[in-house]
Amino acid sequence: MELIVTAEDVAQRLGYPLPAAEDVRQRIQTAIEDAQDALVAHLGRPLLPTEFTETGVHAGPEGWVLHHAPVITVLSATSDPNSPPSPFGTPTYTVKYLAGIDARSAPETAPLRLWLRATACHHPLLADAPVRQRRISSASVEGQSVTYDTAAEPPVLLAPPDIASTDRWRIRGRRVYQAPVRPTPSGLTIRGIPGTGGL
Repeated sequence: MELIVTAEDVAQRLGYPLPAAEDVRQRIQTAIEDAQDALVAHLGRPLLPTEFTETGVHAGPEGWVLHHAPVITVLSATSDPNSPPSPFGTPTYTVKYLAGIDARSAPETAPLRLWLRATACHHPLLADAPVRQRRISSASVEGQSVTYDTAAEPPVLLAPPDIASTDRWRIRGRRVYQAPVRPTPSGLTIRGIPGTGGL
């Protein structure tokens, strides 16, 4: 799984010395993966651009009519072998394209990264993080006693924002809006061609 935020980002916020020890790094990566899985499930979409291939695609007045958005780039478009002949038929194409959000680097997706970092910081695997520990106010080596500063237990750590703050990017099985097919205006019918109003 590609991580949207780095283990170093989370380690630094939790007060771990950098570079983090391998066991600490693995626990942080697990915490980030768990947070990402929760976020992907909530949004109903991947957090990085994805390649899609669609067949039977029509070209609309404003471009290709595709099912996934936002479209980043069209990689290729080839005419379908069974596409109706021009000029009277509407040809269809097989279109390969990249679409989706880039939660790793796009400036507008910063709230997603904030949610991931904060959620990972509160993961139970990272309960031993220096920032999450109580501060020691005094210690006696010979008496082997430790006194904690009760005024600062546990230290304040940024709480994860409500997951509803990510709803701007949430889609659940929705498709890109496609305008309904408009009837052919009168006077533009072609006799003998189905679908144009001609007989």
